[in-house]
Amino acid sequence: MASTAKSVNVAQMRVLDANSSWFGVPVSELMENAGRAVAAEANKLGESFLVICGPGNNGGDGFAAARYLKAKPHVFYFWPPKGQEASENFAKAKNYHPVQITNLKNYDFGRALSMSDVVIDAIFGTGVKGKMPEPIRSIIQTINNSGKKVVSIDVPSGMDPDTGKVEDIAIIPTATISLHAVKKGLVGNKSAGQVIVAGIGISPKSETHVGKGDFQYGYPKRAENAHKGDAGRVLVVGGSKDYTGAPYFTAMAALKAGCDLSYVAAPKKVARKISILGPDLIVYPLDSEHSVSKSDVKEILSKKFDVLAIGNGLGDGKDAIEAAKETISKVSNAKKPIVIDGDGLKAAKPLLQKLGKNVVLTPHGGEFRMLFGMEPNEKNLMKAAGKCKCVILLKGPTDMIAQGKEIKYNESGNPYMSKGGTGDVLAGLCAGFLAQGVEPLKAACFAALVNGVAGDLAYSEESIALTASDVLARVGMAEKILLD
Repeated sequence: MASTAKSVNVAQMRVLDANSSWFGVPVSELMENAGRAVAAEANKLGESFLVICGPGNNGGDGFAAARYLKAKPHVFYFWPPKGQEASENFAKAKNYHPVQITNLKNYDFGRALSMSDVVIDAIFGTGVKGKMPEPIRSIIQTINNSGKKVVSIDVPSGMDPDTGKVEDIAIIPTATISLHAVKKGLVGNKSAGQVIVAGIGISPKSETHVGKGDFQYGYPKRAENAHKGDAGRVLVVGGSKDYTGAPYFTAMAALKAGCDLSYVAAPKKVARKISILGPDLIVYPLDSEHSVSKSDVKEILSKKFDVLAIGNGLGDGKDAIEAAKETISKVSNAKKPIVIDGDGLKAAKPLLQKLGKNVVLTPHGGEFRMLFGMEPNEKNLMKAAGKCKCVILLKGPTDMIAQGKEIKYNESGNPYMSKGGTGDVLAGLCAGFLAQGVEPLKAACFAALVNGVAGDLAYSEESIALTASDVLARVGMAEKILLD
């Protein structure tokens, strides 16, 4: 399926490719479809063919295309392919006796070119930086001077796919077959020839759902010289007489999301228990004993933090709700990101129109109904997202994450995650990603995905005995799977 988007850049395309594999359409299938699509267009332009391949996936597309041409092509390459899928297509093209080009004198490339009506350019799909190396530079010059019809795969070799600029030399094609969607550098670019968009079977969910590619290419890399605190500080405010575990799960999940420091501000007797549960956490006992009160707000706001997560285990007592409301209001005025969950959502209700784009609300269906007075469905979620600036992560069998007019879906997770504590893990993950500078909508998407994958890993081992502790314990493995 071709994209409905007008154009995509290289970074976006990498995400889509990885997401497609995540949703069940692997690179090998995409490469086969790309080869078939390229050959179909090349077959319209002539009767004899030459295919010239580079070492990457663009070259793999070229080797695949060779098998669908209507006449046996001359196949040349510069170096053996690097990736698995490209290598597999290189092996499949062995009947065409691919010839390696080390220099122009050793192999009669010119003779093969003279015998061909159409050249398929599969050298570079994402362009090159700086001066083109030899013998590639000379080969490109020879092709350009030949007067032959040329079909470039995805982008003319030598052209920057994002800008359309050429630093040294590039193929001048008759047509460019842009795979899945037109690349930004090709829009209105006459140097690309006729631009034809070819669908290659990328899963539609690659664009609408959060998947591995989003996390793999969107998670911020840590600097080699990073210091403690550079990846952010999260302050969790919550806990009450009946809910000790909730703020613990949230704070620990924030750490496992990658932030450097995770603090918990909780009532005195609750804080003591959290300290025992989580030695990795820094716990601040508040003056109140059993639930957060308005008298605690000044102390809460005195702490050093980058992101506030509030509401987990808070309780719905009047004083606790008022304390949360005041805290949310003042932190929001300070323009700091906030994740609001659980009973904190009750405190946030009268503030909805004042909260900014860096606030994430994480309601389940009942809480959404309480907040917005509407049934929890996609239509009403988009209405709510249009009325407030916040990100809304509506939890359900399929999570829906919306802000403004944008919406993403998350299908990871399973029904056995509908147990106490898993939502607290989700809120903590979101806060931890925000603390590292991930923009709010992406942070919410990452949190939903990682939480769900961790839940699926937990279910694969614990079955129906799955608990929030099991999910929390597998967050690291979930992130490893998504990053590798």
